[in-house]
Amino acid sequence: MPHHRITSSLLLAVSACAYASETPAPQEVQITAKRDDQRQRETTTSIVINHADIVRQGDQALADVLKRLPGVSVVGNAIQMRGLGNGYTQILLNGEPVAAGFSLDAIAPETIERIEILRGATAESSNQAVAGAINIILKKTAKAGQRSVTASVARQHGVNTPSLSTQLSDQDDNFSYSLAATLTRKRSEKPFTDWQEQRDINGNLTLRRRTEQVESGRTDALTLTPQLNWKLADGDSLSWQSFVYVRRVDNVNSADETALLGEHSEYPRNVSNFIANFVMLRSDVNWTHQLDNGARLEMKLGAATNRRSGIFDFHGMDSDGKPLGRHHVDSGPTENTVTSTGAYRHPVGEQHAIALGWDASYGVRKEDRNETLFAADDQTMGANNADYSATVKRLALFAQDEWQITKRYSLYLGLRHERLDTTSRAIASNAPDALHSTSAVWSPSLQSRYELPNKDVLRLALSRTYKAQPLVKLVPRRYTNDNNNNQTNPDEQGNPYLRPELAWGLDAAYEHYLGEGALLSVSTYLRRIRDVTQTRLFKQDGIWVEEPFNDGNASAHGIELEAKLRLTSALDLRANLARNWSRVGHVPGPDNRLESQTPGTANLGIDYRWPQWIAGGNLNYQAGGPARQSREVLSSTPFVRALDVYALWKVDNRTQLRFSANNLLHQPTVEPHSYTDVTGLTGATYRTTITPTQTTLRIMLERQL
Repeated sequence: MPHHRITSSLLLAVSACAYASETPAPQEVQITAKRDDQRQRETTTSIVINHADIVRQGDQALADVLKRLPGVSVVGNAIQMRGLGNGYTQILLNGEPVAAGFSLDAIAPETIERIEILRGATAESSNQAVAGAINIILKKTAKAGQRSVTASVARQHGVNTPSLSTQLSDQDDNFSYSLAATLTRKRSEKPFTDWQEQRDINGNLTLRRRTEQVESGRTDALTLTPQLNWKLADGDSLSWQSFVYVRRVDNVNSADETALLGEHSEYPRNVSNFIANFVMLRSDVNWTHQLDNGARLEMKLGAATNRRSGIFDFHGMDSDGKPLGRHHVDSGPTENTVTSTGAYRHPVGEQHAIALGWDASYGVRKEDRNETLFAADDQTMGANNADYSATVKRLALFAQDEWQITKRYSLYLGLRHERLDTTSRAIASNAPDALHSTSAVWSPSLQSRYELPNKDVLRLALSRTYKAQPLVKLVPRRYTNDNNNNQTNPDEQGNPYLRPELAWGLDAAYEHYLGEGALLSVSTYLRRIRDVTQTRLFKQDGIWVEEPFNDGNASAHGIELEAKLRLTSALDLRANLARNWSRVGHVPGPDNRLESQTPGTANLGIDYRWPQWIAGGNLNYQAGGPARQSREVLSSTPFVRALDVYALWKVDNRTQLRFSANNLLHQPTVEPHSYTDVTGLTGATYRTTITPTQTTLRIMLERQL
């Protein structure tokens, strides 16, 4: 590895920090038990991960932070709770649902104040959280005279990813501000191999192909999170917070197919290039008004835009590299949303409070998509314009009651009614058909907490949640593959007749607190899901297509264990274990479980402290295995084993240096997918994708100016 590149980058960062004032910074005192004490006292169930724990291992990606949390798993780009992603887990940013297509890469771990794992639903937050919700809270606290710079270089598979972050904040009596900014230049090189086989009804091998592929990517991104706060008269407050994310992506994928048995596909060699610019803007204004008798009114008005302009080119060639055809797609989806939320909170005595509120949003999504097909001589063979416009309206009203009934027993009751209207219309003549979808859900929720004489806590929660269908699954537009359409590589299209999934959930937990942040806990859950969404595979005009559909009922249950222990004054131990099961009523066994569910997760981490050093690591395991979608289709989630280590050197009161190494085991991921014709007419098709993984090394310099 060319260490001089990393060394040069760090020298530049140190030089930039050399102009800082040498006035000693006031020592910061952290009360480590505060958040754990809050978890112990709160009626509603949540696990809070503070900023120090988020940045402990120097992770570059937020997904690496989340995979270590209790009951959380990461599959590809999907974040899952209770092993369930695919819309069952809701991701919130500052308490608001993130927009469709939102990337967690947009959030640097250094800019996060805390992460909340919400296992049980509450009426105040959206009940579109069958498995639970993860709320990412950006930094809001403005410290007087804070100036900090963080410079890092990460290296993976021979390419470097430099990053530069800064945080500024200040305050006086009635006004404070903060600004966090992160600039990243990411380079990636990802090789992988696809194997395809076909067998006849007698099991004889009739086709075998190996396709070597390399995906190279370049991403430049800028993230800004400014905030202004005012203290007004009579205890009122006003704040403005924004989130800005600008990204440019340039990805190239090259494929080279070898036919070991049978014929080649249509384009044995091909190269695709995707270039896109992303702009995400989100801004919220919050006003809190104090009323008589301790009551208060909270209101928030927000606006957001999510834009993408992209060009995709596919160049198909024969096995000798001779051009055979080209596909060109020019697309530009834009989504604009305005939101309004509010709550009136009124205390009823010292240990009793009620709240009434609303949560509304109005969004418009437009997409311009033009596709053109060219022959080998670059003559136009066909064109397709699939422009459409859609509106999504959401209105929710809620009421909740929090009551400390006795010194040891507290109760939370909530009721939320949420209505969702989705309408789309075609702009182009050959665009998808218009649709209108309406759903309304009543969501009651109950959470209770009982404190035992030894301060241990028993919890029980009951709630009704739901999973709304995203627009991409409703619009009946066909997304085509450029090459090798088959049963294991079909085209995709939406289904305008999809209904939302409804679920009843039961959660229970026992928490044993040991003091100084140490605890042992065990929790269990049960979900009953109605109108579960599965994937249907069929052949239409000689083309294999898959689309979602509602397929009866399903159930999911599991158990989670968590431990945080201080073994000595210098050694901490962190561990969690989760096991998940599920079953879909209309899918035959064996291997019958919800699509893409992670059967289990486990984490074991340690931290050791010296006077000037902190070092440690984490071993992460995610179970995988087959999951049957239907009698014919069987897919599999990959097994994951990842070892991450880190070391932190506190150079002085203002400067510290982090070293981290992620994925030291660099275990390849193996994802098999198969189709078997149960009628016995055409045999079976198999596809296996094998992706090597690489270790990521990172050095990060943090300087308080």
